[in-house]
Amino acid sequence: MQLLRGRRRPVSGAELARAAGISLRTLYRDIAALQAMGAEIEGEPGVGYVLRPGFLMPPLMFSEEEIEALELGAKWVAQRTDDGLSRAAQSAMAKISAVLPQGRSRTSDDALIVGPPWSRAHVAELKLLRRALREERKLAISYADGKGARTRRVVWPVALGFFESARVLVAWCELRGDFRHFRADRIEAAEMLEERPPRRRQTLQKEWRRSMLTESDSVSAYGRVASPAAKGDSMSKIVFYTNPQSRGMIVHWLLEEIGAPYSVEIQDYGTTIKSPEFLAVNPMGKVPAIRHGDKVVTEAAAICAYLADAFPQAGLAPPTAERSAYYRWLFFAAGCVEPAMSNHAVGWDPAADKQRSFGYGSYAAVLDTLAKALAGRRYIAGEAFSAADVYLGSMIGFGMRFGVLEKRPEFEAYWAGLENRPARLRALEHNEKLAARQAWAPA
Repeated sequence: MQLLRGRRRPVSGAELARAAGISLRTLYRDIAALQAMGAEIEGEPGVGYVLRPGFLMPPLMFSEEEIEALELGAKWVAQRTDDGLSRAAQSAMAKISAVLPQGRSRTSDDALIVGPPWSRAHVAELKLLRRALREERKLAISYADGKGARTRRVVWPVALGFFESARVLVAWCELRGDFRHFRADRIEAAEMLEERPPRRRQTLQKEWRRSMLTESDSVSAYGRVASPAAKGDSMSKIVFYTNPQSRGMIVHWLLEEIGAPYSVEIQDYGTTIKSPEFLAVNPMGKVPAIRHGDKVVTEAAAICAYLADAFPQAGLAPPTAERSAYYRWLFFAAGCVEPAMSNHAVGWDPAADKQRSFGYGSYAAVLDTLAKALAGRRYIAGEAFSAADVYLGSMIGFGMRFGVLEKRPEFEAYWAGLENRPARLRALEHNEKLAARQAWAPA
């Protein structure tokens, strides 16, 4: 049976007999026995044999680890998918358990436990999304994005991803004219249409995977002309080490502001980020980091300051004699705002009698100082946008989005003037593609 699986064309009996190490006579007898058991094997001696789709494998002997793997996988599916797949997983394990020798069944054993899922309500049934994928039909969906904006779209389903904290539909969006990723819990309504996509799902999947960038070059990726500063720089292209789910977005934004060519090397948490190759770049095993020629720079604030100086024509640092506010607030963001936010996010703030032991004093003092500095100001270090705004703005935008920084009027007004800068939007778009590529990478 294993020899026939995956073969789409008839295989001669002689070839099967040689591969199985048996005589041709024995093969004919075994084929007949399998057909009597219900195997959809078509063919005859002298012509060849083929296994038709839909055949249910006869009982096989499983090893202990194979049983455990099946059991654990079935439990995961039962808890983290939709009702249809949950019932199918339980039914499959019941069938497997029924044919295992007495004493070998582990399906009622609780030695392997799948933890509770991060539950999110789904208005649109996952079963409908799966059916649209299987039948290759278009979907009409009502979708609410992360900011609550609602749109009506027609999409061509490509794949459905089951992640620990989300279910994500990959589809070609007719509204956007591109591939998009839709969180299933944000699909407020879904209807399967009679119309089919103009291309097969396998073709769309290949196109989708190619659409996820494997390398970033800010000049070629976005069709922009490099600035004279970038073209005139004698050093080699910048290598940008990052992870899409990291502070690397700060540096990504700054790189787009500069317009210099750069390539991206993604470091995966727990694996490549702790590899000897990357530890030679940053012994802390942290991102972001950059390599510019023979120079290596780590720490987001330091990278911002370095790049602003390395590419002066980009105008991201004030003249040297006018940098007091620039240095002050760039490093206030790194030395006070970030640690205050980080500690507050985990529910800890220094007690009143311990505040002098911490460089930032207290969370409240940091926020009051920052709000006062930003009141009525468009940029933090003068009348011009600078690298300090990239770093501080990123902290404020992130903090307010995730609820670790109070939404004070001063902060909201400052961030509103920064979040839609074209360079930041380009970096955000590219970062999302990198995150998608990483999340959907084949196992």
